[in-house]
Amino acid sequence: MDPMDTNDSVPPLRNTVDDSTNNDVHTHVKTHINVNKVPKGVNKVPEGEIKGENNTLGTQNNTQPTPMKTESTPTTITNPVNTSKPTSSINTNVPTASVPTASVTTAQPSDSIVSSSMPSQKHSQQQQQQQQPPAAAAPSSSSSKPSATPTPVSTDNNTTAAAAAATTTTTNTHTKATTKDAKDVKENSNNSDDDDVLVPPINITSDEVNFLVYRYLQESGFVHSSFTFAYESLLTKSSTVNAPLPPGALITFLQKGLQYLAIEEHLTPEGGEKLCDGDFGLLSPNTCEALMGGGQAGVGVGGVDNYPTETEVAEAQQAAARQAPPPLPPAVDDDSTAVSLGSYVTLSRHTSEVFMCSWNPVRTNLIATGSGDATARIWTMGGPTAAHGFTGSVTLKHGDYLGDKNKDVTTLEWSPDGARLATGSYDGVARVWDAEGNIVYTLQLHKGPIFSLKWNKSGTYLLSGSYDKTTIAWDMKTGTVHQQFTFHGAPALDVDWNGDDVFASCSTDKTVVVCKVKGGAGSPPSPWDSQPVVKFEGHDDEVNAVKWSPDGALLASCSDDGTAKIWSYDASAVTSAPAPAGSQPAKPLQDLTLHTKEIYTIKWSPTGPGSPNPSKPLLLATASFDNTVRLWSAATGACIHTLRRHTQPVYSISFSPSASHLASGSLAGKLYVWSVDAGEVVCSYTGKGDIFEVAWNREETRVAACFSSNAITVVDFKGK
Repeated sequence: MDPMDTNDSVPPLRNTVDDSTNNDVHTHVKTHINVNKVPKGVNKVPEGEIKGENNTLGTQNNTQPTPMKTESTPTTITNPVNTSKPTSSINTNVPTASVPTASVTTAQPSDSIVSSSMPSQKHSQQQQQQQQPPAAAAPSSSSSKPSATPTPVSTDNNTTAAAAAATTTTTNTHTKATTKDAKDVKENSNNSDDDDVLVPPINITSDEVNFLVYRYLQESGFVHSSFTFAYESLLTKSSTVNAPLPPGALITFLQKGLQYLAIEEHLTPEGGEKLCDGDFGLLSPNTCEALMGGGQAGVGVGGVDNYPTETEVAEAQQAAARQAPPPLPPAVDDDSTAVSLGSYVTLSRHTSEVFMCSWNPVRTNLIATGSGDATARIWTMGGPTAAHGFTGSVTLKHGDYLGDKNKDVTTLEWSPDGARLATGSYDGVARVWDAEGNIVYTLQLHKGPIFSLKWNKSGTYLLSGSYDKTTIAWDMKTGTVHQQFTFHGAPALDVDWNGDDVFASCSTDKTVVVCKVKGGAGSPPSPWDSQPVVKFEGHDDEVNAVKWSPDGALLASCSDDGTAKIWSYDASAVTSAPAPAGSQPAKPLQDLTLHTKEIYTIKWSPTGPGSPNPSKPLLLATASFDNTVRLWSAATGACIHTLRRHTQPVYSISFSPSASHLASGSLAGKLYVWSVDAGEVVCSYTGKGDIFEVAWNREETRVAACFSSNAITVVDFKGK
């Protein structure tokens, strides 16, 4: 999948460090570099042509419409006033007795196609290569079905975005609307009774329409579709995404358009208004019904007077008020917990969304970030607090140039010893770097975007999960493939190690599998070389994340079905014979079902057996698109706290090393730090754009947050 700036009222970020003078740190960087992780929902990508370095993944059915790169030239829609009734037109005038008609002409898009850059979900090829839009299921030649993901509206020339959005195919004529054309329409009008007025041109760009559709999908919880749509339409490369847009904007425009059409529909030739109680729907035809009861609908001036009485109107208003939903609660006041000026620093050298960040576990003054600009960066902080700023950054390039197509960094992780950084990108290539930014290995075998990378406990293997449905264990001594696993029937979204040779992976096929890596050369064959040790089934939708508990005895998973599950794992299973065919599937130890929307991510607290805090009870945190975070008891499955302060979907959560605090970040740019014991906010920060990931440093003195506004903010935290 791909997230845009949703905060239209926040003040500009302060304490931003100007790094424009530190260009010397870029001169020694290698050509191929990796980046951090993209949110899983954003990472998920539908089927389509994905090309990478020596990698090709399928081609798309030619019956699907093709996304075109959007130019900055706006579409001009000129609306001469006309008394004839419009058909399939865009109406922009306030209706009067004369009903306006919009004259809309379009220019045919060019046949040249420029592919988009990415995904998790969430989510490669060079700029000059061609790419068909992906779709979950390509339509057959005999029956064409609509795609689950809306067709992006985009063009190389002036195109009427509204007209393009209303059709699924491109026109075959090349027509250009001009002011002269509009005047010709006016002169040829058959209605000479009224004075014609030429309305000033209304500019609508395809980028604006695409942005409205993207935001509607995102706000409705269709994170995978929204991500795919944004990147197919090249919306992520457009300046439109920086425009302020209130929530529900597309619905608001549709409602106002319907209101206009309803007024237009009920105007009479005499200039009056037909009164009716019939519903006026977006797609269903309108059938007039008598207002406030039986009889023929009133037609106002020049017709039957069937107006309701004042008493009837008052009764109708009272009935509507009784059925109205309760008012929204007042906005949360974060002033009492907001971080003070000078307690945060903003890192702003990326030129596209920053999807992930990770503090070095040993050299804790280093933080790595990954972005949609086809780069990762390793930042060196100048000291222990924001006042020290940062001293520079090293750029890890994943393409031939900044912003190279389909080279977005989708995941990244430091090795346990902090000496190496692994990055995965949308082109299906994983890369390993040293802490100074030098390339160590380039790992090429996947045929689709890489969604997850994890080091095993000793750092001997690197595990990758990809859109191509496979997971691969890479030998970090040689930089070669040790074993490839093909146990999923759909894209693998997340992976996690349990020790050095056992791991779990999850997929959009709704399953979780536990696998064992085979031994080295000379090791005897094992039944687990060709089948998973355990397969957990029980989710009803895509499984977004899997995480092992600190002692490896429990495995947690979360899904788009709105549930999280805790599974019991017996480590002796790898030494036992496979279960006989037809055996009953394992049931979850705990089924956590209180969320009302998709659960995007989960995290175990660093507590309980096998953790640095063994005396504290083990907790599981879940973050959902229902705008809440929940803390659950691993032992009982009870919900201990529901953290409700967010007003938008929560993408990322992270426990502090001591497990005393939990950081959470949401689409509205809100970063909250919660007291785990009290379930209350103790620190808050509001940034510009959406937050994709949050991360604590080892000392628990800083929290970093990645934003869609191309920045990373590092907030000082003093235990509260």
